[in-house]
Amino acid sequence: MNELSFAKEEIRIFEKHLGALLQRHRVVTVTAPAEHFQNQFIRHREVIDELRHRLHGSELQLARFARDMSGMGLESVRMDNHVKLRDEMMRFREIYTDLKSAFRRFEAETK
Repeated sequence: MNELSFAKEEIRIFEKHLGALLQRHRVVTVTAPAEHFQNQFIRHREVIDELRHRLHGSELQLARFARDMSGMGLESVRMDNHVKLRDEMMRFREIYTDLKSAFRRFEAETK
């Protein structure tokens, strides 16, 4: 969850940088890519919210399972077996890393 909160805050910072770039450069060669990045930032915030919601639900499910199974000798059972959610988080990391790299390149090229 902390990773997602950090990414969301980082997106806010990127949006401020994008706004500053648009104030300095009002040409189509900057505004078109800027609009693309703005749309990507919006979508990534949505994905972050969806993942946070699913992670919270998963935590509740695991807590319920642990409570229900307490005293049954299952202390050594691994409870991180949420493959789909883990895969989604890994995919988010990959896509978000690519977005950050692309935005930083764009930002460096337009300064």
